[in-house]
Amino acid sequence: NRADNATMTRTPSSAGTRTKFTISVWVKLSSNFGTRRFIFYGAASGNNFAGIEISSNDRFRMYASDGSGAQVDLDLESTRTLEDTSKWYHLLAVFDSTQSSASDRAKMYIDGDQVTDFATNTNNLVQDFEFQGTNNVLNVVGGWDSSLGGSPATYPFDGYMAEMNLVDGSALTPSTFGLTDTSTGRWIPKTLTGITYGTNGFRMEFANSAGQTIGDDTSDNGNDFTVTNLDANDIHLDTPT
Repeated sequence: NRADNATMTRTPSSAGTRTKFTISVWVKLSSNFGTRRFIFYGAASGNNFAGIEISSNDRFRMYASDGSGAQVDLDLESTRTLEDTSKWYHLLAVFDSTQSSASDRAKMYIDGDQVTDFATNTNNLVQDFEFQGTNNVLNVVGGWDSSLGGSPATYPFDGYMAEMNLVDGSALTPSTFGLTDTSTGRWIPKTLTGITYGTNGFRMEFANSAGQTIGDDTSDNGNDFTVTNLDANDIHLDTPT
């Protein structure tokens, strides 16, 4: 609920792999607000941050700024819109600055399909690009944090999330996280196996039972998040399946 300014935060104690990582999440939007809605960001400051969001035009967006306040390293925004509030979307963002071609260093997928048509396509990523979210800087799920400057009410996410994964050190493909249901043709989640999450990777199942709390990392890493303005009343029985 965007009015609650709900977020989850974690500051890693050490740096992980800074050149290669994958973010996977299922989202179901509650409504369309005409403003940016942050899903996940790693940020050193209000000018030095990178991550994924739903743009003000209801599009999937990958964004990164170099911290100077003048240079946008990356701004990819899909032409496809995500305005359907009745369905779950699977969003996958892959960063791999070791690739020789700049166009291969950032890839985005919606429901298993790679996005190749962009409403915005700024890609200045260099090969020594370091993703802030796997460095020793603040990680934020679902919004912004006042420690970065500005109000925590800036760009809150509004809707549901399920099965969020950040994989530190690997550039993965959609088949790691989902598959096509042959009976319906829909993209659905699969049982996750064989994932090495790396130093600062995590898996969020957002449970609040069987010994888990909402911010628990259920990978083997134990990279738990601090939860603000979320409780058991915010968990609902609805799944991407």
